[in-house]
Amino acid sequence: MNNANQLAPLTFPLHGSRLIEASAGTGKTWTIAALYVRLVLGHGGEHAYKRPLLPADILVMTFTRAATRELSNRVRERLVEAAAYFRTHEQREQRDDYLDALLESYPDHSAQQQAAHRLQLAAETMDEAAIFTIDAWCQRMLREHAFDSGSLFDEELVSDEQALFEDAAHDYWRQQVYPLNADSLEALLSCWTDVGALKSSIRELVKRADIIGDAAGRGESLGQLIATVQRAQQAQLAQLKAGWHERATRMEQWIAQHRAVDPKCFNGNKMRPDSLTAWFNGLREWALNPASVMPDISDTAWNRLTTEGVEDAFAKNFSTVVPEDFEATLPLKFALAEIEPLSHALYRHAAAAVADRMAELKKRSRQFGFADMLDRLNAALQGENGAALRKRITDQYPVALVDEFQDTAPNQYQIFNQLYRVADNDPDTGLFLIGDPKQSIYGFRGADIHSYLSARRATAGRHYQLGTNYRSTKPVVEAVNHLFMYAESGFPRGAFRFRDVVTQENQLPFEAVGAKGRKERMVDAAGDAPALMIACSAAQDLKADSYREFFAHYCAEDIVARLNDERTGFEGGDHGFVRLQPADIAVLVRDRKEAAAIRRALQRRGVPSVYLSDKDSVTESEEAADVLRWLSAVANPLDGALARAAFATRTADLPLAELARLSSDELAWEERVEQLKALHIVWQRQGVLAMLRRFIHELQLPAALLQQVGGERRLTNLLHLAELLQSASRQLDGEQALIRWLAEQIEGGEGAGDERVLRLESDAELVKVVTVHKSKGLEYPLVYLPFAVTARKVERRNRSFFEFSDDDGVRRIDMALTDTAMELVERARLQEDLRLMYVALTRARHFLWLGVTALSARKAGDNTLHESALGYLLTGGVPLPSDLMMERWQHACQGCAAIGITTLPMQTQAPTRLNRVEQRPPLLDPQHYGGHFERDWSVGSFSSLARRTGPTGTISAAGPVPRDAQQEKLLEGPDLPAMVLPTRVEDAPWHRFPRGSVPGNFLHEQLEWMGQEGFAIVDHETFESRLTRRVERAGWANRLDDTLAWLREIASTPLPYLNAPLSHIAAPLPEMEFWFPSERLGTGALDRLCATHLLGGASRPALPERELHGMLKGFCDLVFEHEGRYWVLDYKSNALGGGDAAYHEPALIGAMAEHRYDIQGAIYMLALHRLLQSRLGGAYDPTEQLGGAIFMFLRGIGNAQTRGCYRIEPDPELLEGLERLLGARHE
Repeated sequence: MNNANQLAPLTFPLHGSRLIEASAGTGKTWTIAALYVRLVLGHGGEHAYKRPLLPADILVMTFTRAATRELSNRVRERLVEAAAYFRTHEQREQRDDYLDALLESYPDHSAQQQAAHRLQLAAETMDEAAIFTIDAWCQRMLREHAFDSGSLFDEELVSDEQALFEDAAHDYWRQQVYPLNADSLEALLSCWTDVGALKSSIRELVKRADIIGDAAGRGESLGQLIATVQRAQQAQLAQLKAGWHERATRMEQWIAQHRAVDPKCFNGNKMRPDSLTAWFNGLREWALNPASVMPDISDTAWNRLTTEGVEDAFAKNFSTVVPEDFEATLPLKFALAEIEPLSHALYRHAAAAVADRMAELKKRSRQFGFADMLDRLNAALQGENGAALRKRITDQYPVALVDEFQDTAPNQYQIFNQLYRVADNDPDTGLFLIGDPKQSIYGFRGADIHSYLSARRATAGRHYQLGTNYRSTKPVVEAVNHLFMYAESGFPRGAFRFRDVVTQENQLPFEAVGAKGRKERMVDAAGDAPALMIACSAAQDLKADSYREFFAHYCAEDIVARLNDERTGFEGGDHGFVRLQPADIAVLVRDRKEAAAIRRALQRRGVPSVYLSDKDSVTESEEAADVLRWLSAVANPLDGALARAAFATRTADLPLAELARLSSDELAWEERVEQLKALHIVWQRQGVLAMLRRFIHELQLPAALLQQVGGERRLTNLLHLAELLQSASRQLDGEQALIRWLAEQIEGGEGAGDERVLRLESDAELVKVVTVHKSKGLEYPLVYLPFAVTARKVERRNRSFFEFSDDDGVRRIDMALTDTAMELVERARLQEDLRLMYVALTRARHFLWLGVTALSARKAGDNTLHESALGYLLTGGVPLPSDLMMERWQHACQGCAAIGITTLPMQTQAPTRLNRVEQRPPLLDPQHYGGHFERDWSVGSFSSLARRTGPTGTISAAGPVPRDAQQEKLLEGPDLPAMVLPTRVEDAPWHRFPRGSVPGNFLHEQLEWMGQEGFAIVDHETFESRLTRRVERAGWANRLDDTLAWLREIASTPLPYLNAPLSHIAAPLPEMEFWFPSERLGTGALDRLCATHLLGGASRPALPERELHGMLKGFCDLVFEHEGRYWVLDYKSNALGGGDAAYHEPALIGAMAEHRYDIQGAIYMLALHRLLQSRLGGAYDPTEQLGGAIFMFLRGIGNAQTRGCYRIEPDPELLEGLERLLGARHE
């Protein structure tokens, strides 16, 4: 019995811990947005949170990035809508019942306007809203609270840990296997033949290292483990083997004695002499070999060499007393089965050691994975700083809403519980867990229904339910309710198999929901269409392949019939009758085999479809194997075998005639080889993505594939693979490494992240074939489940362990594959299948079609219907004879007019082709674009204005514009002429230091850092150690002493014009960026203006003739104020000579003129002039407050007269002339 309250959005208590069950289609997202509005307003009186909250205070968590975007948009829209409603509700014709009810709490106009303001403010700050995925939120908490959580600041998130696993496994093999002695190695090789076998066997166990039990070898070497386990095994075996050599001989002699008297006393087939000899020899050899664990005998021998087995082999007229020796056989078999194999201990040791090694590798390289974030935050909350961390986080997020809570993993729930203490129901915080346990279907991703059930128990008495379905029509809701209520009330375990048959407590009950209904209804030629159609096969002896083909045929026939019927559609909506469209139809499947079957059936009828799955990987497609052959051929264009294999692939799509021509025509083959050579060059120069795209177009694949059935899928896969390869190539070195990477992905298929999941090949209006997992959260007008009785019963085949949750919800690993574990895994499988069936049935708005049969089992006469989820809803899990299936369906659906049952004949008819004329709206005449824009608008800088190219001194009309200060320095560098230095260079740090743009950029970065810290840092005791670290990181440790001495001199030397060193400058501003508009700035006029006012009329190279129209930008190395005057200073690392004397004023003027630094100085001084105008306003006097521009040639710091400095003085006429040239006064 479910004691949940119906959730009332206006009175729901917004404090404490509460569980909200939101069944499919009941308006979960609308409810979250409604509660969010109340939290922002502080609405609710005694049910309100203690204070109004802002979006940054309300933590909302869900499980996918797409869901966070949708939630954020919906909440923002609701806040904006509510704010507008509060302001203008009296003038609105369309009423909103929820907002009207909220308004009643704010009766006067002033309160309504205040509430509107609060809502609008919240909407405007939604960019700061705390709406995250659980992984993103954990990462944020670890980073924001690094000290309390013990996390590092600069770690890298690794989305795919496959490479780490490979490294750790190989390390384990080298460190643990190589030192083994011969006996231990022999024992290990019986488990793993090589490191590849090791990786295959423990790959999944490593992910579960936390639950594999006490790893026998954690801290113990592999050799010690093997010796310990073998000693324990041999001690057990010695006890079991005692007396068995003699016993086997006695048993054999007893049978031989009876046969000597009467040769036909035993059945010759059941007691074949050669078999008996092999069995008893196997037992004796086992008894004599101390290391042998299991006798080399068959299961038949174990059963035959028992008292019952021997008696069963007696001839018809023979009977005697079987000796007691035969009574020991079965106890021996069971005792041996209880001995844990050495392989289990090896698996545990390897999994634990590899997991530890991966953690160590991640720590060394400052990396972490998604699971690590959860584990770290969980551990931090339980650690010594846990209380402080909990308080910080709950102060930051006093209220949290967890969406899709049914998909929570155990460690995720532990984090929520640590923070908000679910069972305590703390009124100072709010934790609202929102989800639907009936839709918990992501067990393969780590979601655990038992986490939800734990929260359900912790919130007893505080359960709420959304009880009205807004998605589906009333008949659809009635039909789905009827199916599940039939099982809920009719079977001891309930609809979802969670009812305790003893206590009758049901932790996951099915509660029928009401239906709001829809305005439109589905109609066909006969009138209103049924809501749920159960289509049963007439015969019940179908096997797997024929089952898929049979129901795919009838499903496709029904789809085509409805699409062809112009009277099938939707009536009663706002647009009158709307005919059924292909996009209204979804076919839900479990796997790619089912998807392929239904898509083939649709293709035969001319119905195009698209397939979307969240499990299938593009690296498992046929196109991936073909692309691998292409890459091998392009990387080795002269290898004829590889080239022929590439061109012969199905994806290359070359006709047989062309392939034959390549074999016989040498010129044609040479053309193909040249093609591969050209592609190889493209790969080397532009990357694998550009190469593959070019190859695809040279083969004319887009046009060819799009004309084929399924071609769009294949083309999408090709482009997807090209992007994946380009991404992978950034982390790999060379072509062969990329080829090997793709081969490993195809072969292993492990570690496939979201980026490898098959993409939707088209967003066209087509029939959608979707996996049930992918369909969760979506809705479709018509839903078909042609394979509704598919069941995947748990088997031991291809399994190395069982993972399951015991009756207490604790996760376990069973490597022995015991019957008990298999039963629990099978129970969980059927429970999840029932939840999958619920998800599938609740996707439909108007119509459901289910294909049903009693599939044949392996045993003749049996069927597997009861093993499927739909079969359980019908039979309660009890086997049902196939000839009674129709009768049981009629009984189950009795009293529900929304469900129809039909029988499908076994003789399928020829496919019906799609035949409909699409009514498309007429095309509109294209509108003429009448806009105008400036085609010569650009962004320029000093570097682009003054750039020269080539030794001839020709001047380019344009040049690159720097993105940042570092690039600006690099752009200045190439123009520096090669300077012939004197044979003698003075022995000073600034003259010894290397020359060129790279050393100059290094110096610039250090001076920028000193400017940010303040040049007075040179007098601090930590300056040398801090600068040393920077120099070493930059790779200039070999010039450390020169760098330290030079930079100290620059900062400490009094400069001309200032009469003070830079270390005395207070609050310098490094790298001031500026932008200002340029209205057709003519470089000729700018050149003449600067030549007139700067450098005393010295000759200089002319600027290139061009016109800059757009924006002028730049970065001033240093801007500062000194004694009431403002200056701009630019560093230059140019070498003017080999000694200090070379930096006299005429030499400085010559360098300024040669590189046109006068233009740079004029522009930078204008930028500072405009800044001062805007900041100081009328109090600004450039003659008193503008100091000018200083160019500091750093290598001249030792010249006592100039210190390498040249000043451009502020000239009012120059500044005025620049303003005129730029075409707009600064305001």
